[in-house]
Amino acid sequence: MKVTWKTIASLLCYILGVFGWCYVGGWMILTRPLKGLVLAHAAGCLSIGKLLVAILQGFVYLSMAGAVWCVGYMLSNYFRDIE
Repeated sequence: MKVTWKTIASLLCYILGVFGWCYVGGWMILTRPLKGLVLAHAAGCLSIGKLLVAILQGFVYLSMAGAVWCVGYMLSNYFRDIE
């Protein structure tokens, strides 16, 4: 297999898509909604409303993470050498 610039671009796009998924899906969901829930529980002011907002934020962040990964995967397929 010959390594071309398209192969390198394909690999780079896929890796960036995976890291983007990890950042948006993993890091942002663990630091924003879950941290807010833990702090609200520790302060004694956790309510159903805050819990529902955190669940909604988590759903949005995970959906954005899936979209980031999909874009990376589609760009990877665009640059892939198909012989």
